[in-house]
Amino acid sequence: MAFSLLLLLAACGGNTSLPSPTPTRTPRPMATPTDAAVAIAAQTAAAAATQTAQVPPTATAAPTDTPAPSPTAEPATATAEPTATAEPPTATAVPVVVILPTATPRPANPTPAAAPQPTATAAPAAVAQDAAECAAVGGDGCKFRLRGGPATTANGGGELKLTLGFVHSGRGNEAQGSYFVWLEKDGVGKLAVPDSVRSWTGATRSGPNGIYNYEHKLGLGAVGGSVAGCYTVWVLDGNGQRDSLNARFCVPDGQGEVWMLFDQG
Repeated sequence: MAFSLLLLLAACGGNTSLPSPTPTRTPRPMATPTDAAVAIAAQTAAAAATQTAQVPPTATAAPTDTPAPSPTAEPATATAEPTATAEPPTATAVPVVVILPTATPRPANPTPAAAPQPTATAAPAAVAQDAAECAAVGGDGCKFRLRGGPATTANGGGELKLTLGFVHSGRGNEAQGSYFVWLEKDGVGKLAVPDSVRSWTGATRSGPNGIYNYEHKLGLGAVGGSVAGCYTVWVLDGNGQRDSLNARFCVPDGQGEVWMLFDQG
């Protein structure tokens, strides 16, 4: 290559020196085509070398680190647990209400029975039989009606004592005479009340419960052994016929005195 460069410089004339005497021109041989090609090739090679020397070497790019492959992400979806199957709704049970009988509580200390009051139990409504008998009497029918009582008073219970009043209220409670009663006791029947004992006229007497004009006593043997019990009574006239509807009363034990007031007015 140095040789080619020298040839090129020689061709170009090299460095200009001080003028020298003009030499005698020696006739130069004519350049052959081969020599011209060689010169051109040399010039081209010299220019290429100069250009190569001027171009700085290109730095080889450092290889970049190949990024490590990212780990393959596992699938984020977790396997869903199976949901519990809802049980079918059960039928709503219909409540059965059981009504238990309520037992009547017994008192721890039984209260002693209160002493019976002097007033006896009032008679119930008259039955159809006595009403029919009153209607069969004729005329005004039965004339007496119960106006006062029945009432009882304590007498020791040794006898049944009847204190009855037969009056006429339209005449100032005038006493009506010759009347007596039919008396029955439940479980015993007709009691022995004689028709010889009658009501009197004139003055009446006053008893614990009211006035009366008839009095009769029956011993325990005549009333079944005790004065206690329930009775039915009605008025009989002087001929022994019914003259009032039935009157019913009950006597507590020991309350043997009975009072009733029949009014004819």
